[in-house]
Amino acid sequence: MFEQLIQKPKMTQKLLEKPPFRYLHDIFSSTMDATGFGVGLYDEEELNAKSITERDAKINFLSKLVALLELMLEEKIDVKPAKVVAGLEPERTNIMLQALFRAATSGIDSGPYIQKLMGGEEAEDNGEQ
Repeated sequence: MFEQLIQKPKMTQKLLEKPPFRYLHDIFSSTMDATGFGVGLYDEEELNAKSITERDAKINFLSKLVALLELMLEEKIDVKPAKVVAGLEPERTNIMLQALFRAATSGIDSGPYIQKLMGGEEAEDNGEQ
């Protein structure tokens, strides 16, 4: 799916079988650049993959992404960020990536949902502005 949206990183079976955090971060960053999805969810430091080296920071990054996806798609994403960071449950990680693609290509502005997550104004239930 992502190959029609982003050029890098390449979607290879080897990486998708046990996606490392940096790979997931790069997929999100490229998707954000291509679609505008998720702009404002992370601060500048979080957007620099090289600055996220601690396990807790990686878990926090993924937790924010999952929360945004669940809010926008109105569905539970059955993935545990701690297990993703540990390289466990790659099939669930891939379900999260599919949810990212759906949300990013839905045409729905993620901005109001990000504001809601960050404690700002409420996003409308139907996602329309």
